[in-house]
Amino acid sequence: MNYQNKHNKFETINEQFNMNKLFLTITLLLFYANVLFGQRKTPELDTQKKDEETEANEKFGSNDSWKDKMIYGGNMDVWFSSNYSIVLIQPLIGYKITDKFQVGLNPLYIYNSRTFRNLSTGADFKLNINAYGPGVFGRYFINENIFAHTEYLGLSYNYYIENTGQNISRFSNSAFVGGGYMPGGSGVYFMALYDLLYDAKTSFYPDPLVVRIGFVF
Repeated sequence: MNYQNKHNKFETINEQFNMNKLFLTITLLLFYANVLFGQRKTPELDTQKKDEETEANEKFGSNDSWKDKMIYGGNMDVWFSSNYSIVLIQPLIGYKITDKFQVGLNPLYIYNSRTFRNLSTGADFKLNINAYGPGVFGRYFINENIFAHTEYLGLSYNYYIENTGQNISRFSNSAFVGGGYMPGGSGVYFMALYDLLYDAKTSFYPDPLVVRIGFVF
């Protein structure tokens, strides 16, 4: 009787072990099948995504006039104090080459009024600085909200040298690269750029890193 109970117990354990092995085997087979299927589908999905993007670019604006592909916007800054004031205006006009790629113009004008001290006489005087020049840009949207940005900007401006009292004219070249964030692809954007051609002696900006807040519609 005891032998029979032991035999039944071992049979039950063996059946459970066999069921567990079967369950483990099925699980492993399903896992490897899923991996193999995923490996086969990934290139297919990538190809499908590329085909969809190509088709979207080919169809982009096919029924729109060139006016529908135009974008407008810009950024500005106004700040005043007792010895320093600045007005910055940079309009933007662009054209959508594709749904993700844009090119355009963004000239810049800066009015800067600063108080200087003549080291020879010790007298303070105010100097008005006007900086202006052409700008061109390219912008590519990595996704709906994030974009990469490149830009050339040339600025002509007058510069005062305190040691000599000279007011000279200068021209600076800037090649900006960076990116930004614009929710929904239009509206207010935030952008950080770095000037690859920055020169502390001739560049108009005091630092190669420039942060902008603007808008596009």
